[in-house]
Amino acid sequence: MSVLDKETARSLTMRTKALLQRIAARWRSLLGTLLLTLCQPLSAAPLTINTEDYPPFNYASEQGQIMGSATQVLRRGLRAADIEAEFRLLPWARAYTAARLRDQHCVYSTTRTTEREALFRWAGPLVVNEWAAFSLAGRDIKASSIPELANLRVGSFREDAVGNHVAAQGIDVLLAPNERENLARLNAGLIDVIVTGKATGEFLANAKNVALQHLFTFYRAPLYLACNPSVSKDLIKRLQHHLSPFGEAHGARRHE
Repeated sequence: MSVLDKETARSLTMRTKALLQRIAARWRSLLGTLLLTLCQPLSAAPLTINTEDYPPFNYASEQGQIMGSATQVLRRGLRAADIEAEFRLLPWARAYTAARLRDQHCVYSTTRTTEREALFRWAGPLVVNEWAAFSLAGRDIKASSIPELANLRVGSFREDAVGNHVAAQGIDVLLAPNERENLARLNAGLIDVIVTGKATGEFLANAKNVALQHLFTFYRAPLYLACNPSVSKDLIKRLQHHLSPFGEAHGARRHE
């Protein structure tokens, strides 16, 4: 082989080696990016926060914006904790089930009961909800405690902690799809009493010009954000740090 051929071969070998090194470096970079993406914790993904139509704590405005006192507290906490979240308004049973079964899903405003405790990771409380019984004004209904509802037609709605609590006391509870339908049934005379959040019952009744009679209040329940266990403990802790002053100020306690 001539000297020229040797130089050409050597040059070609060096160029080929350099090209292979660049290709290998490029693949290492791509592989590193892929591994970083795959290893990124799920908690870095945006949360999907489901809620229901339950004024004045959470509901949609005429423009479709999710608002309410609990929503304000939660949005403020998320913003302070630098947590990205998408809000959705759904029927309560769907909102609750999504948080139970789907990764990175949460639901509010949720009563923190013993039965629910291990199902979620919790942040809050956001607000405090008084549980009450109402009849229509002008009806001759006398009741001052849950046992005295035994001979009445009592209404609540699906997966609601208030109705579940009353049913656990041995009262037959008729379940509507949602709270607005529950009020409509009361106004139509299909039920005698509704058990609900006091503020919610009064808010909805005022909006529909329905006159209610408050019979009695039987519990003060703090309401929380309940998250699927896939949501990281660190994220919940960070959010809780920005919600704690509310709970401390209101002396909120968990419903046992």
